[in-house]
Amino acid sequence: MVEFFLELSAVIISAVVLGMIFRKFRQPTILAFLVTGILLGNAFFNVINFHDVMQIFSDLGIAFLLFLVGINLDPKVLRDIGKTSIITGIGQITFTFIIGAVVATVLGFTFIEAAYIGIALTFSSTIIIIKLLTDKNDLNSLYAKISIGFLLVQDAVAIMALIFVSTLQTGGTIIQQVTTFAINLVVLAAIVWLVYKYLIKRVFDSLAESQDLLFLGGISWCFALASLSMILGFSKEIGAFLAGVSIAALPYSNEVFAKLRYLRDFFIVLFFVYLGSSLVFASPSEVWLPAIALSLVVLIGNPLIIFVLMRFLGYKSRTSFMAGTGFAQISEFSLILIFLGQSVGHLSETVTATITMVAVITIGISTYLILYNNRIYEALFNRIPFLRKMSFMEEDLSRVEEKNYPLVLLGFGETGKKIFSSIKMPQEDILIIDYDPRVVKQCIGKKFHCLYGDASDLEMVNFIKRKKPKIVVSTVMDVEINSRLAEQFKKKKKGQTLIILASSLKEAKYLYDKKADFVLVPSQIAAERIGIIIKDLQKGKHFELEWISRIHKTEIENRNPLL
Repeated sequence: MVEFFLELSAVIISAVVLGMIFRKFRQPTILAFLVTGILLGNAFFNVINFHDVMQIFSDLGIAFLLFLVGINLDPKVLRDIGKTSIITGIGQITFTFIIGAVVATVLGFTFIEAAYIGIALTFSSTIIIIKLLTDKNDLNSLYAKISIGFLLVQDAVAIMALIFVSTLQTGGTIIQQVTTFAINLVVLAAIVWLVYKYLIKRVFDSLAESQDLLFLGGISWCFALASLSMILGFSKEIGAFLAGVSIAALPYSNEVFAKLRYLRDFFIVLFFVYLGSSLVFASPSEVWLPAIALSLVVLIGNPLIIFVLMRFLGYKSRTSFMAGTGFAQISEFSLILIFLGQSVGHLSETVTATITMVAVITIGISTYLILYNNRIYEALFNRIPFLRKMSFMEEDLSRVEEKNYPLVLLGFGETGKKIFSSIKMPQEDILIIDYDPRVVKQCIGKKFHCLYGDASDLEMVNFIKRKKPKIVVSTVMDVEINSRLAEQFKKKKKGQTLIILASSLKEAKYLYDKKADFVLVPSQIAAERIGIIIKDLQKGKHFELEWISRIHKTEIENRNPLL
């Protein structure tokens, strides 16, 4: 017991230290945990000896992960994310699977191994992509919203793949196993539905009276269904997932999720460490060369597939490129899938080692692709003639009249729409530019002067300048795009004004240094307004504030139809 405690302490401390180091290089902590396992495993320092206990902890991590995924599952989500996300998500999964399986077969893997590898390469990491988009303040951008839709499609497929693999055994034909899987899933789902219908809500209503009992109740429900599914001959993963789904609609589901997420994270850390420690470093021809070849499929193939599909659906090159670069890595679900494949006897240690190395390579490189996707796009599409021609289509300009526009409005989101509706200027004097084809279609339907364009394209910026606007307003919260606009309009003629939005005071100062005329920070404006309200409240001006509040509320409730 003492030896295991010391070993666990070494693992956790090492994971924290490496996590801090990796964060300095802006790398995800998942990569640090894998490297922790590699360093502490048999390949290097041989610190981890209690492999059986670590595997139990790993199984707990997978069970908690699927339980919380089930809690967050919303059946309406796939319906609401839009045609683009569904078509591109399914298309990317299909093409990546085919390409990955073919490449794996050429590399000498068996049919079943190639199938596992192909599906593993299709999934991208939700945790990594969302975290990096948040760090970049890009989470509200068009490409980020589309990317989140892709991730939801991938996660839905990944969950079904994990549940399916966890039910497989080494014996029997594929048809027999698929049939058994379907029957078992229906039986277990029926049992869960009956328990949910007549028991679980009453139990959790009672547990909710105590925060401690609610925490333990969530764990016990996860364990109860996981154990029940194992007793019935199913897998614990199915039980854990259905346990989460069964309480997703309860009013306490968010609280259960919040209480268990850190427990999940702890055991998932041990899963990644255990996975890294169990790697077998074979000869380069067995692991390293296949890992590099498969990494190229992910690093080049996934972004290219998404780029082509999105361009086919009508999106601009920049949006398509930015969305594609986010998917140049494999997911934690990919590693779990391969781990489960090895546990049921379908895969060898060599396959597990190969896919783990693919994870290390692709996660490490894709992090910088996401963080610097703007600069990479500019280097490729604004400097290479062929790509620049693809990026800016002259036929897009045909819908705009051959006239000058006093006002050019870049971005027609919530802020842009509000500006448009509040400006006392003839509608035909305002040119709207947006890179979301859905927004452009709506604008054209309302007879607005609207252009499908991307402010990051130099040709588009030059086109705006040729329209000789007196005022250019950019509601695009992208400091690099706004910086380019400021630089291009630096030599503007007298009488032209550039108004820009920024997400922080630091960005505002930077844009002022680039000679922007006005830079507004929404959060700063809101803070100033709140300060005014507080001062007025202190002075006892309740009636005036209530009057303003009623007007504002009415304004929101009776929004302009174009909003």
